[in-house]
Amino acid sequence: MFVRTADAITTIALDGSLDIACGDALHRTVLDLLEDGHRAVIVNLLGVSRVDAAGLGQLVRAFTTVRGAGGELKVVVRCDQIRELLERTRLTTVVPTYASSVAAARSFASCLSS
Repeated sequence: MFVRTADAITTIALDGSLDIACGDALHRTVLDLLEDGHRAVIVNLLGVSRVDAAGLGQLVRAFTTVRGAGGELKVVVRCDQIRELLERTRLTTVVPTYASSVAAARSFASCLSS
């Protein structure tokens, strides 16, 4: 997991598998970021090769935690298999997804400028 902040947007880049262990680390990272005042968060799944049910649950948990704190969380995913999983489980109707970090960061423009 790699965390980077630029222009008031924090990106959490994951790699390998998004499972319960990675999801727990994601949640702890999100809590730390929120405590430090970060409210615009991108979860980058470009390095993720596999997502299981627990990982999906933790992704939703991260989204609801950020949203509950008044922030926004967006997901970057390009892998067809993972994108299809998010679509099949209808998570794409709740969690905004983008094909690139640039597109996700641009989507924050209106909320960061106000």
